[in-house]
Amino acid sequence: MPPNESPTGDGPPRRRNDAARSRALLVAAATALFDERGYQAATIRDIAARAGVDAALIARYFGGKEGLYLAALAQEPEPTQALDPSSLVARLLDKSERRRHSPLTLAMVSPTLGESIREQVRPLIERRLTKPLVEWLTRAGARDPQLLGELLVASTVGISLTRSSGTLRTLSSASPTQIQRLLDPLTRNPDD
Repeated sequence: MPPNESPTGDGPPRRRNDAARSRALLVAAATALFDERGYQAATIRDIAARAGVDAALIARYFGGKEGLYLAALAQEPEPTQALDPSSLVARLLDKSERRRHSPLTLAMVSPTLGESIREQVRPLIERRLTKPLVEWLTRAGARDPQLLGELLVASTVGISLTRSSGTLRTLSSASPTQIQRLLDPLTRNPDD
């Protein structure tokens, strides 16, 4: 019997279950929807529908939406260039402007995050933010570029999260350009 044919010969042909293909389709669909809508607005049902698979497979293969998000991040290519402090600030402020906080940025500030998720998040933060920033700071001649890079990442994520939460009204209502202009002296050359 051919692999896609119904065992009884009646009814529509059955598809073989291809776990690797289903995982890849889910990661691709999730990557696109997380980018289009942000983490919160991209639903499990929408991701599964775009991938053309059953939504239950997200729990089976990834443990849930957060695991799928981390899998999508892990698939992104390595940054090809160093990240200067000003670009970091602009990128994270842009995310807060669009209200697109994700498990990655939230994990950086969550005291309740489990160690297994923290272990998955650390290399992603390192690859996407800290390492490219530290490379730029090293070339710029900054003292203690690793500590300085981590301080800049933590500060910018904190500003971004606080801004989007609305807790500090002036910060929340300021434009990204205003904030970046005020932070510019801190991001130009940290050891000057």
